[in-house]
Amino acid sequence: MTVWRICVILMLVQFGDFARAQSTPPAEQGNVDGSATVEQPAASQPAGMPSLIQHLPDYTGDLAHRKYLTGDWGGARTQLAEKGILFELDVTQILQGNAHGGSDTNNAFRYSGSVDYYIKLDTARMGLWPGGLLTFHGETKIGDNVNPKVGSLMAPNFQGLLPVPGEPGTTTLSEFYFMQALSEQFVLIMGKLDGTSLADANAFTGNQRTQFMNVGFKVNPVLFYGTPYTTMMAGAVWLPTKWLQVVTAVTDNDQDGAATMTGFNTAFHGRDWYTATQEYDFTWKPFGKTGHQRLGWFWTSRDFAELSGDGRIQFPRGLSLADIETSPDTWGIYYNFDQYLFTEADDPEQGIGVFGRFGYGGEPNIFEQFYSLGVSGKGSIPTRDRDTWGIGYYHANISDKIDPAFGLSSEQGVEAYYNIEITPWCHLSPDLQVIVDPGGSSRSDVAVVYGLRMQMTF
Repeated sequence: MTVWRICVILMLVQFGDFARAQSTPPAEQGNVDGSATVEQPAASQPAGMPSLIQHLPDYTGDLAHRKYLTGDWGGARTQLAEKGILFELDVTQILQGNAHGGSDTNNAFRYSGSVDYYIKLDTARMGLWPGGLLTFHGETKIGDNVNPKVGSLMAPNFQGLLPVPGEPGTTTLSEFYFMQALSEQFVLIMGKLDGTSLADANAFTGNQRTQFMNVGFKVNPVLFYGTPYTTMMAGAVWLPTKWLQVVTAVTDNDQDGAATMTGFNTAFHGRDWYTATQEYDFTWKPFGKTGHQRLGWFWTSRDFAELSGDGRIQFPRGLSLADIETSPDTWGIYYNFDQYLFTEADDPEQGIGVFGRFGYGGEPNIFEQFYSLGVSGKGSIPTRDRDTWGIGYYHANISDKIDPAFGLSSEQGVEAYYNIEITPWCHLSPDLQVIVDPGGSSRSDVAVVYGLRMQMTF
Protein backbone atom coordinates (compact mmCIF):
# COMPACT_ATOMS: atom_id res chain seq x y z
CA MET A 1 0.00 0.00 0.00
CA THR A 2 1.40 3.40 -0.96
CA VAL A 3 1.93 6.17 1.56
CA TRP A 4 -0.86 8.40 0.21
CA ARG A 5 -3.48 5.69 0.75
CA ILE A 6 -2.39 5.14 4.33
CA CYS A 7 -2.54 8.88 5.00
CA VAL A 8 -6.00 9.23 3.48
CA ILE A 9 -7.47 6.38 5.50
CA LEU A 10 -5.95 7.69 8.72
CA MET A 11 -7.32 11.18 8.08
CA LEU A 12 -10.78 9.81 7.39
CA VAL A 13 -10.78 7.78 10.61
CA GLN A 14 -9.59 10.74 12.66
CA PHE A 15 -12.21 13.01 11.12
CA GLY A 16 -14.86 10.38 11.79
CA ASP A 17 -13.93 10.31 15.48
CA PHE A 18 -14.25 14.09 15.56
CA ALA A 19 -17.67 13.97 13.88
CA ARG A 20 -18.85 11.34 16.34
CA ALA A 21 -17.71 13.39 19.29
CA GLN A 22 -19.43 16.49 17.95
CA SER A 23 -22.68 14.82 16.85
CA THR A 24 -26.01 16.29 17.88
CA PRO A 25 -28.72 14.37 19.75
CA PRO A 26 -30.25 11.60 17.59
CA ALA A 27 -33.60 13.33 17.21
CA GLU A 28 -31.89 16.25 15.47
CA GLN A 29 -29.53 14.37 13.20
CA GLY A 30 -29.88 13.57 9.50
CA ASN A 31 -29.75 10.22 7.78
CA VAL A 32 -27.13 9.22 5.26
CA ASP A 33 -29.47 10.24 2.44
CA GLY A 34 -29.85 13.73 3.87
CA SER A 35 -33.36 13.30 5.22
CA ALA A 36 -34.36 13.86 8.81
CA THR A 37 -34.04 10.94 11.21
CA VAL A 38 -37.37 9.29 12.02
CA GLU A 39 -37.85 6.50 14.54
CA GLN A 40 -38.70 3.26 12.74
CA PRO A 41 -40.79 0.30 13.88
CA ALA A 42 -38.94 -2.74 15.16
CA ALA A 43 -39.12 -4.52 11.81
CA SER A 44 -37.39 -1.63 10.05
CA GLN A 45 -34.84 -0.39 12.56
CA PRO A 46 -33.27 -2.78 15.13
CA ALA A 47 -33.73 -1.52 18.67
CA GLY A 48 -30.51 -0.09 20.07
CA MET A 49 -28.57 -1.02 16.92
CA PRO A 50 -28.72 1.79 14.29
CA SER A 51 -28.70 0.50 10.72
CA LEU A 52 -27.68 2.14 7.45
CA ILE A 53 -30.77 0.52 5.87
CA GLN A 54 -33.53 2.74 7.21
CA HIS A 55 -36.44 0.72 5.77
CA LEU A 56 -36.49 -2.97 4.89
CA PRO A 57 -38.06 -3.93 1.54
CA ASP A 58 -41.66 -5.12 1.55
CA TYR A 59 -41.71 -8.55 -0.11
CA THR A 60 -45.36 -9.32 0.65
CA GLY A 61 -48.45 -9.10 -1.56
CA ASP A 62 -49.99 -10.98 -4.45
CA LEU A 63 -48.35 -11.35 -7.86
CA ALA A 64 -50.02 -8.26 -9.30
CA HIS A 65 -49.20 -5.90 -6.44
CA ARG A 66 -45.91 -6.92 -4.80
CA LYS A 67 -42.61 -5.23 -5.66
CA TYR A 68 -40.62 -8.45 -6.18
CA LEU A 69 -41.62 -11.20 -8.62
CA THR A 70 -40.56 -14.08 -6.36
CA GLY A 71 -42.25 -12.56 -3.33
CA ASP A 72 -41.50 -13.42 0.28
CA TRP A 73 -40.45 -17.06 -0.18
CA GLY A 74 -43.05 -18.20 2.34
CA GLY A 75 -41.92 -15.59 4.85
CA ALA A 76 -38.26 -16.64 4.72
CA ARG A 77 -37.14 -13.56 2.80
CA THR A 78 -38.53 -11.14 5.38
CA GLN A 79 -37.04 -13.20 8.20
CA LEU A 80 -33.63 -13.12 6.53
CA ALA A 81 -33.89 -9.36 5.97
CA GLU A 82 -34.77 -8.80 9.63
CA LYS A 83 -31.62 -10.77 10.46
CA GLY A 84 -29.56 -8.53 8.18
CA ILE A 85 -29.31 -10.67 5.03
CA LEU A 86 -30.88 -9.17 1.89
CA PHE A 87 -30.97 -10.58 -1.65
CA GLU A 88 -32.08 -8.94 -4.90
CA LEU A 89 -31.88 -9.86 -8.57
CA ASP A 90 -32.70 -7.45 -11.42
CA VAL A 91 -33.03 -8.34 -15.11
CA THR A 92 -32.88 -5.59 -17.74
CA GLN A 93 -33.63 -6.40 -21.40
CA ILE A 94 -33.31 -3.91 -24.24
CA LEU A 95 -34.40 -4.02 -27.89
CA GLN A 96 -32.83 -1.14 -29.81
CA GLY A 97 -32.29 -0.20 -33.42
CA ASN A 98 -30.62 2.52 -35.49
CA ALA A 99 -33.22 3.67 -38.02
CA HIS A 100 -31.24 6.47 -39.69
CA GLY A 101 -27.73 7.90 -39.91
CA GLY A 102 -24.91 7.18 -37.52
CA SER A 103 -22.29 4.62 -38.46
CA ASP A 104 -24.49 1.97 -40.06
CA THR A 105 -28.19 1.16 -40.41
CA ASN A 106 -27.62 -2.25 -41.99
CA ASN A 107 -28.57 -5.06 -39.59
CA ALA A 108 -28.74 -2.39 -36.87
CA PHE A 109 -31.39 -3.95 -34.61
CA ARG A 110 -29.94 -5.40 -31.42
CA TYR A 111 -30.99 -7.25 -28.26
CA SER A 112 -28.97 -6.66 -25.10
CA GLY A 113 -29.33 -6.45 -21.36
CA SER A 114 -27.95 -7.53 -18.04
CA VAL A 115 -28.62 -9.52 -14.91
CA ASP A 116 -27.63 -7.77 -11.69
CA TYR A 117 -27.20 -9.66 -8.42
CA TYR A 118 -27.06 -7.97 -5.00
CA ILE A 119 -26.29 -9.29 -1.53
CA LYS A 120 -26.31 -6.94 1.46
CA LEU A 121 -25.18 -7.86 4.97
CA ASP A 122 -26.38 -5.47 7.69
CA THR A 123 -24.15 -5.85 10.76
CA ALA A 124 -26.67 -4.10 13.02
CA ARG A 125 -29.53 -6.47 12.23
CA MET A 126 -27.13 -9.42 12.35
CA GLY A 127 -26.42 -8.48 15.97
CA LEU A 128 -22.72 -7.83 15.37
CA TRP A 129 -22.16 -4.08 15.67
CA PRO A 130 -24.10 -0.93 14.73
CA GLY A 131 -23.80 1.01 11.50
CA GLY A 132 -22.05 -1.52 9.24
CA LEU A 133 -23.14 -2.60 5.76
CA LEU A 134 -21.33 -4.98 3.38
CA THR A 135 -22.53 -4.98 -0.25
CA PHE A 136 -21.76 -7.35 -3.13
CA HIS A 137 -22.87 -6.62 -6.72
CA GLY A 138 -22.43 -9.08 -9.57
CA GLU A 139 -23.34 -8.60 -13.24
CA THR A 140 -23.93 -10.81 -16.27
CA LYS A 141 -23.91 -9.20 -19.71
CA ILE A 142 -26.60 -10.26 -22.20
CA GLY A 143 -26.54 -9.95 -25.98
CA ASP A 144 -25.01 -7.30 -28.21
CA ASN A 145 -25.91 -3.60 -28.07
CA VAL A 146 -26.57 -1.06 -30.82
CA ASN A 147 -23.82 1.39 -29.80
CA PRO A 148 -21.31 0.54 -32.59
CA LYS A 149 -24.05 0.99 -35.20
CA VAL A 150 -24.68 4.55 -33.98
CA GLY A 151 -21.06 5.64 -33.47
CA SER A 152 -21.87 8.50 -31.11
CA LEU A 153 -19.66 9.88 -28.35
CA MET A 154 -22.57 9.48 -25.94
CA ALA A 155 -23.56 5.85 -26.41
CA PRO A 156 -27.36 5.45 -26.69
CA ASN A 157 -27.25 2.33 -24.51
CA PHE A 158 -25.18 2.89 -21.37
CA GLN A 159 -26.28 -0.43 -19.87
CA GLY A 160 -24.78 -2.17 -22.90
CA LEU A 161 -21.32 -0.94 -21.90
CA LEU A 162 -21.41 -2.73 -18.54
CA PRO A 163 -19.61 -4.45 -16.99
CA VAL A 164 -17.30 -4.34 -20.02
CA PRO A 165 -18.11 -3.41 -23.64
CA GLY A 166 -18.62 -6.38 -25.95
CA GLU A 167 -18.09 -9.89 -24.61
CA PRO A 168 -21.73 -11.03 -24.11
CA GLY A 169 -22.11 -13.64 -21.38
CA THR A 170 -19.40 -12.10 -19.22
CA THR A 171 -20.11 -12.37 -15.49
CA THR A 172 -18.21 -10.23 -13.00
CA LEU A 173 -18.20 -9.40 -9.31
CA SER A 174 -18.21 -5.71 -10.11
CA GLU A 175 -18.59 -4.25 -6.64
CA PHE A 176 -17.77 -5.30 -3.09
CA TYR A 177 -17.55 -2.58 -0.50
CA PHE A 178 -18.10 -1.84 3.17
CA MET A 179 -19.81 1.17 4.74
CA GLN A 180 -19.44 2.04 8.41
CA ALA A 181 -21.33 4.81 10.18
CA LEU A 182 -19.24 6.38 12.93
CA SER A 183 -22.17 8.63 13.77
CA GLU A 184 -25.44 9.62 12.13
CA GLN A 185 -23.46 12.39 10.46
CA PHE A 186 -20.38 10.55 9.21
CA VAL A 187 -19.97 7.35 7.18
CA LEU A 188 -16.79 5.70 5.91
CA ILE A 189 -16.77 3.78 2.61
CA MET A 190 -14.04 1.45 1.41
CA GLY A 191 -13.76 -1.31 -1.16
CA LYS A 192 -14.43 -1.67 -4.86
CA LEU A 193 -17.38 0.22 -6.33
CA ASP A 194 -18.54 2.45 -9.16
CA GLY A 195 -17.05 5.80 -8.23
CA THR A 196 -19.68 7.71 -10.19
CA SER A 197 -22.38 6.22 -7.93
CA LEU A 198 -21.11 8.42 -5.10
CA ALA A 199 -21.10 11.57 -7.21
CA ASP A 200 -23.33 13.38 -9.69
CA ALA A 201 -26.55 11.75 -8.42
CA ASN A 202 -29.85 13.14 -9.65
CA ALA A 203 -33.48 12.48 -8.78
CA PHE A 204 -34.62 12.48 -12.42
CA THR A 205 -31.69 11.13 -14.40
CA GLY A 206 -28.98 8.68 -13.43
CA ASN A 207 -30.55 5.21 -13.52
CA GLN A 208 -30.13 3.72 -16.98
CA ARG A 209 -32.39 0.78 -16.10
CA THR A 210 -35.49 2.84 -15.31
CA GLN A 211 -34.81 6.38 -16.60
CA PHE A 212 -32.81 7.71 -19.57
CA MET A 213 -30.69 5.16 -21.46
CA ASN A 214 -28.11 7.46 -23.10
CA VAL A 215 -24.70 7.94 -21.46
CA GLY A 216 -25.23 11.70 -21.58
CA PHE A 217 -28.04 11.43 -19.02
CA LYS A 218 -26.57 8.73 -16.80
CA VAL A 219 -23.59 10.74 -15.56
CA ASN A 220 -21.47 13.72 -16.56
CA PRO A 221 -18.92 12.19 -19.00
CA VAL A 222 -16.22 14.59 -17.81
CA LEU A 223 -16.04 12.32 -14.73
CA PHE A 224 -15.03 9.26 -16.77
CA TYR A 225 -11.45 10.48 -16.80
CA GLY A 226 -11.42 10.47 -13.01
CA THR A 227 -12.46 6.90 -12.32
CA PRO A 228 -12.97 3.61 -14.19
CA TYR A 229 -16.21 1.69 -13.88
CA THR A 230 -15.73 0.00 -10.47
CA THR A 231 -12.41 0.56 -8.77
CA MET A 232 -10.82 0.39 -5.32
CA MET A 233 -11.76 3.39 -3.22
CA ALA A 234 -11.62 4.93 0.25
CA GLY A 235 -14.04 7.73 1.03
CA ALA A 236 -16.40 9.38 3.45
CA VAL A 237 -19.86 10.95 3.54
CA TRP A 238 -20.30 13.82 6.00
CA LEU A 239 -23.58 15.53 6.87
CA PRO A 240 -22.71 18.62 8.92
CA THR A 241 -26.32 19.86 8.60
CA LYS A 242 -29.64 18.55 7.32
CA TRP A 243 -29.19 20.54 4.10
CA LEU A 244 -25.55 19.75 3.23
CA GLN A 245 -23.82 16.49 2.35
CA VAL A 246 -20.09 16.36 1.55
CA VAL A 247 -18.56 13.35 -0.22
CA THR A 248 -14.76 12.99 -0.28
CA ALA A 249 -12.94 10.07 -1.88
CA VAL A 250 -9.61 8.83 -3.19
CA THR A 251 -9.83 6.15 -5.90
CA ASP A 252 -7.47 3.93 -7.84
CA ASN A 253 -7.54 5.12 -11.47
CA ASP A 254 -5.92 2.18 -13.25
CA GLN A 255 -8.19 0.67 -15.90
CA ASP A 256 -6.47 -2.69 -15.45
CA GLY A 257 -8.22 -2.94 -12.08
CA ALA A 258 -11.75 -2.48 -13.42
CA ALA A 259 -14.82 -4.73 -13.41
CA THR A 260 -13.20 -7.97 -14.59
CA MET A 261 -10.45 -7.85 -11.94
CA THR A 262 -10.45 -7.73 -8.14
CA GLY A 263 -8.63 -4.38 -8.16
CA PHE A 264 -6.07 -5.46 -5.57
CA ASN A 265 -3.45 -5.97 -8.27
CA THR A 266 -3.49 -2.26 -9.17
CA ALA A 267 -4.52 -0.61 -5.89
CA PHE A 268 -1.56 -1.99 -3.96
CA HIS A 269 0.95 -2.66 -6.73
CA GLY A 270 2.12 -1.23 -10.04
CA ARG A 271 1.38 2.24 -11.37
CA ASP A 272 0.59 4.92 -8.81
CA TRP A 273 -2.45 6.40 -10.57
CA TYR A 274 -5.16 7.78 -8.35
CA THR A 275 -7.95 10.36 -8.26
CA ALA A 276 -9.00 12.76 -5.51
CA THR A 277 -12.58 14.01 -5.68
CA GLN A 278 -15.05 15.95 -3.59
CA GLU A 279 -18.71 16.89 -3.99
CA TYR A 280 -20.98 19.29 -2.09
CA ASP A 281 -24.68 18.40 -2.19
CA PHE A 282 -27.09 21.10 -1.02
CA THR A 283 -30.75 20.29 -0.33
CA TRP A 284 -33.25 23.13 -0.40
CA LYS A 285 -37.01 23.55 -0.68
CA PRO A 286 -38.06 26.71 -2.52
CA PHE A 287 -41.82 27.15 -2.11
CA GLY A 288 -41.84 23.82 -0.28
CA LYS A 289 -40.61 21.81 -3.31
CA THR A 290 -37.52 19.64 -2.80
CA GLY A 291 -34.45 20.29 -4.92
CA HIS A 292 -30.70 19.68 -4.89
CA GLN A 293 -27.68 21.68 -6.03
CA ARG A 294 -24.42 19.73 -6.41
CA LEU A 295 -20.94 21.04 -7.11
CA GLY A 296 -17.86 18.83 -7.41
CA TRP A 297 -14.30 18.55 -8.66
CA PHE A 298 -11.67 15.88 -9.31
CA TRP A 299 -7.95 15.69 -10.02
CA THR A 300 -6.21 12.58 -11.30
CA SER A 301 -2.56 11.64 -11.64
CA ARG A 302 -3.30 9.13 -14.39
CA ASP A 303 -1.32 9.56 -17.59
CA PHE A 304 -3.84 10.57 -20.23
CA ALA A 305 -1.83 8.73 -22.88
CA GLU A 306 -2.84 5.47 -21.15
CA LEU A 307 -6.58 6.14 -21.29
CA SER A 308 -7.43 3.43 -23.81
CA GLY A 309 -9.54 0.55 -22.58
CA ASP A 310 -12.37 2.49 -20.92
CA GLY A 311 -15.40 1.35 -22.91
CA ARG A 312 -17.62 4.13 -21.57
CA ILE A 313 -15.67 6.58 -23.75
CA GLN A 314 -16.58 6.11 -27.41
CA PHE A 315 -13.81 7.69 -29.49
CA PRO A 316 -14.88 8.98 -32.91
CA ARG A 317 -14.14 6.74 -35.88
CA GLY A 318 -10.46 6.80 -36.81
CA LEU A 319 -9.44 8.80 -33.74
CA SER A 320 -6.82 7.51 -31.32
CA LEU A 321 -4.94 8.91 -28.35
CA ALA A 322 -2.02 9.61 -30.66
CA ASP A 323 -4.13 12.34 -32.28
CA ILE A 324 -4.68 14.23 -29.00
CA GLU A 325 -2.21 16.43 -27.13
CA THR A 326 -1.62 14.49 -23.93
CA SER A 327 -0.73 15.36 -20.35
CA PRO A 328 0.48 13.36 -17.31
CA ASP A 329 -2.61 14.40 -15.32
CA THR A 330 -5.95 16.13 -15.69
CA TRP A 331 -8.82 17.62 -13.70
CA GLY A 332 -12.48 18.50 -14.02
CA ILE A 333 -15.33 20.36 -12.36
CA TYR A 334 -19.05 19.68 -12.56
CA TYR A 335 -22.43 21.03 -11.47
CA ASN A 336 -25.73 19.20 -11.19
CA PHE A 337 -29.24 20.15 -10.09
CA ASP A 338 -32.72 18.68 -9.78
CA GLN A 339 -35.81 20.57 -8.70
CA TYR A 340 -39.45 19.59 -8.27
CA LEU A 341 -41.86 22.19 -9.68
CA PHE A 342 -45.08 20.43 -8.71
CA THR A 343 -45.86 17.50 -6.40
CA GLU A 344 -48.97 15.74 -5.14
CA ALA A 345 -49.83 16.44 -1.51
CA ASP A 346 -49.94 12.73 -0.61
CA ASP A 347 -46.76 11.74 -2.51
CA PRO A 348 -43.74 14.10 -2.58
CA GLU A 349 -42.19 12.06 -5.44
CA GLN A 350 -45.23 12.27 -7.72
CA GLY A 351 -45.08 15.40 -9.80
CA ILE A 352 -42.95 17.22 -12.37
CA GLY A 353 -39.41 18.52 -12.07
CA VAL A 354 -36.43 19.80 -14.03
CA PHE A 355 -32.78 18.76 -14.04
CA GLY A 356 -29.46 19.79 -15.50
CA ARG A 357 -25.73 19.06 -15.57
CA PHE A 358 -22.65 21.02 -16.55
CA GLY A 359 -19.06 19.83 -16.73
CA TYR A 360 -15.71 21.28 -17.73
CA GLY A 361 -12.66 19.13 -18.33
CA GLY A 362 -9.14 20.48 -18.13
CA GLU A 363 -6.62 19.62 -20.84
CA PRO A 364 -6.45 17.08 -22.35
CA ASN A 365 -9.96 15.79 -21.51
CA ILE A 366 -11.68 14.96 -24.80
CA PHE A 367 -14.86 16.49 -23.33
CA GLU A 368 -13.94 20.14 -22.94
CA GLN A 369 -17.48 21.10 -21.96
CA PHE A 370 -20.67 19.16 -21.39
CA TYR A 371 -24.17 20.14 -20.38
CA SER A 372 -27.63 18.58 -20.32
CA LEU A 373 -31.11 19.84 -19.44
CA GLY A 374 -34.48 18.21 -19.19
CA VAL A 375 -37.85 17.72 -17.57
CA SER A 376 -39.20 14.59 -15.91
CA GLY A 377 -42.36 13.50 -14.16
CA LYS A 378 -44.22 10.77 -12.34
CA GLY A 379 -47.94 10.02 -12.40
CA SER A 380 -48.77 12.66 -14.99
CA ILE A 381 -51.59 10.61 -16.53
CA PRO A 382 -54.72 10.04 -14.42
CA THR A 383 -54.91 6.47 -13.04
CA ARG A 384 -51.21 5.95 -13.91
CA ASP A 385 -49.69 7.27 -10.68
CA ARG A 386 -46.51 5.16 -10.85
CA ASP A 387 -45.55 5.68 -14.49
CA THR A 388 -42.54 7.94 -15.05
CA TRP A 389 -41.29 9.87 -18.08
CA GLY A 390 -38.53 12.19 -19.16
CA ILE A 391 -37.36 14.40 -22.03
CA GLY A 392 -33.76 15.61 -22.11
CA TYR A 393 -31.18 17.38 -24.26
CA TYR A 394 -27.38 17.10 -24.07
CA HIS A 395 -24.49 18.90 -25.75
CA ALA A 396 -20.86 17.73 -25.66
CA ASN A 397 -18.09 20.02 -26.90
CA ILE A 398 -14.95 18.22 -28.06
CA SER A 399 -11.52 19.49 -27.03
CA ASP A 400 -9.68 21.73 -29.49
CA LYS A 401 -6.52 19.73 -28.70
CA ILE A 402 -7.65 17.10 -31.21
CA ASP A 403 -6.02 17.30 -34.64
CA PRO A 404 -8.20 19.72 -36.72
CA ALA A 405 -7.91 17.37 -39.68
CA PHE A 406 -10.61 15.20 -38.09
CA GLY A 407 -13.11 18.04 -38.32
CA LEU A 408 -14.60 17.29 -34.90
CA SER A 409 -16.53 19.93 -32.98
CA SER A 410 -19.49 18.79 -30.89
CA GLU A 411 -22.30 16.29 -30.53
CA GLN A 412 -25.82 16.90 -29.28
CA GLY A 413 -28.83 14.74 -28.72
CA VAL A 414 -32.40 14.47 -27.46
CA GLU A 415 -33.96 11.51 -25.66
CA ALA A 416 -37.54 10.83 -24.57
CA TYR A 417 -38.82 7.81 -22.64
CA TYR A 418 -42.01 6.68 -20.91
CA ASN A 419 -41.72 4.06 -18.16
CA ILE A 420 -44.95 2.05 -17.86
CA GLU A 421 -45.50 0.09 -14.65
CA ILE A 422 -47.01 -3.26 -15.69
CA THR A 423 -46.72 -4.47 -12.10
CA PRO A 424 -44.53 -3.07 -9.31
CA TRP A 425 -41.88 -5.66 -10.28
CA CYS A 426 -42.10 -5.19 -14.07
CA HIS A 427 -41.66 -1.97 -16.07
CA LEU A 428 -41.75 -1.43 -19.85
CA SER A 429 -40.19 1.70 -21.39
CA PRO A 430 -40.41 2.81 -25.03
CA ASP A 431 -37.50 5.13 -25.84
CA LEU A 432 -36.55 7.44 -28.72
CA GLN A 433 -33.24 9.24 -29.29
CA VAL A 434 -32.13 11.71 -31.96
CA ILE A 435 -28.37 12.35 -32.08
CA VAL A 436 -27.01 15.23 -34.18
CA ASP A 437 -23.43 14.99 -35.50
CA PRO A 438 -22.79 11.56 -33.94
CA GLY A 439 -19.12 11.16 -33.12
CA GLY A 440 -18.73 14.94 -33.13
CA SER A 441 -18.53 15.20 -36.92
CA SER A 442 -20.83 17.36 -39.04
CA ARG A 443 -20.21 14.87 -41.85
CA SER A 444 -22.22 12.22 -39.97
CA ASP A 445 -25.94 11.97 -40.66
CA VAL A 446 -28.39 12.49 -37.81
CA ALA A 447 -28.92 9.20 -35.99
CA VAL A 448 -32.44 8.14 -34.99
CA VAL A 449 -32.41 5.38 -32.39
CA TYR A 450 -35.58 3.66 -31.17
CA GLY A 451 -35.87 1.15 -28.38
CA LEU A 452 -37.93 -0.79 -25.88
CA ARG A 453 -36.66 -1.71 -22.41
CA MET A 454 -38.08 -4.17 -19.88
CA GLN A 455 -36.88 -4.10 -16.28
CA MET A 456 -37.84 -6.83 -13.80
CA THR A 457 -37.05 -7.17 -10.11
CA PHE A 458 -36.99 -10.65 -8.61
